[in-house]
Amino acid sequence: MSVQEAALYGDLVLALRDYAAEQLAAATGDHDLAAVGARLDDFIRAWFLTPQKELYGSAPRDVIWREQLGEQNPLPKEYAAEVYGDDCPICQAMREELENAEDDEAHGHFWGYCPDTCLLEQYDPVGAEERWRKEFARLDETQATQEPAGPAPEYTPPPPSGPRVTPDEFLSVLRRPWLDPELHRAAQQLAERCDVPQPRAAQRAPYRRMTRDEALSLIAGLHGQGVDAPALMKQLDAWPYQNVALDWLSDPEQSIGPICQALDETAPRDQDELARLRHHRDFILALARLIPPAARLWLSGWLEAVMYGALLAIPF
Repeated sequence: MSVQEAALYGDLVLALRDYAAEQLAAATGDHDLAAVGARLDDFIRAWFLTPQKELYGSAPRDVIWREQLGEQNPLPKEYAAEVYGDDCPICQAMREELENAEDDEAHGHFWGYCPDTCLLEQYDPVGAEERWRKEFARLDETQATQEPAGPAPEYTPPPPSGPRVTPDEFLSVLRRPWLDPELHRAAQQLAERCDVPQPRAAQRAPYRRMTRDEALSLIAGLHGQGVDAPALMKQLDAWPYQNVALDWLSDPEQSIGPICQALDETAPRDQDELARLRHHRDFILALARLIPPAARLWLSGWLEAVMYGALLAIPF
C-alpha cells in the first residue's frame, strides 16, 4: 500500500463518518449532527484501540504508531504454535526459539500486515485490471530484454559446520592472524554479489548493488554479532547464481514464503524452474542457520540505515 493510498483511506473514513451522521440524523429525527458524529467517532476510536486477533493481539493504533516510528511488530510468544505449526525441522526450531525467548522483543521474530488486495480494487475493478495490465506489460518487457535462463545449475548447500569445537581448535582459531584480511576479502565478495533493497519509488529498481564501504560495514557488524564469517562466505561461494538479496538474511521467513508458493504452482514439467526455486529455498534456509535472531535484528536495522542513506558519509 502506498503512502498516498493510506492517507486517502483516512480521508474516506472521515467522509463516511460525516455522511453517516447526516443519514442517521435524518432517519432518527435527531438534528444534532455534532452528537451523532461524536457517537460515530467513538466507534472509530474503539476500533483503533481494540486489539485484534488478525494483528496477533495488537490494536490497529499500535501497528500504525510502530510503523511511523520505524519499528517492527514483534510476534507474541503465545502465537508461536500458530505461526510455526508445520512439522518441518526448521519451523520447529523457530518455534522453540520463540517460545524460549525471555520476552517478545528478544527472539527476533516479527510480522507485517500486508493484505493480498487493496480496498480500491473492490470499488474500481476496471482500474485494478488496467493497473495489473500495465504491471505485467512492464514485467514482459523486462523479461524480453534478458537472456534466456538456460538449464538450472547444480547446487547443494554446504553442510553447516558443527557447533562444538575442541579446546585446541578454539585456541588455534584465536591465534590465527586472519581477522582483518579475511574480513576485507569477505567484504569484497559481498560487494560483488549482494544487493540491498531500495525504498519504493516510481521508476526505481527494487534493489541495487551494495558498495564496498557498505559491505565492509556489514561483514564487520555481522562478525560482531557472532556470525561465522567464513561459514557465510562458504555458502556464498557455493551459490551458483550471481545475485544475493540481503533481506534473505534478515527476514528468511518472509522471503521463503513466495518461493514455496511458487513451487506449489509451477508445472511439474518445468523441471529447470522447479530446480531454481528449490535452490533459492535451500540457500535461504542455509543462511537462516548461520544468522542468529540477534544478528537478524541488527541486520534489519542496518538495512534500514543503508536504504535511506545513513551510511553514505561514513569513512572506512
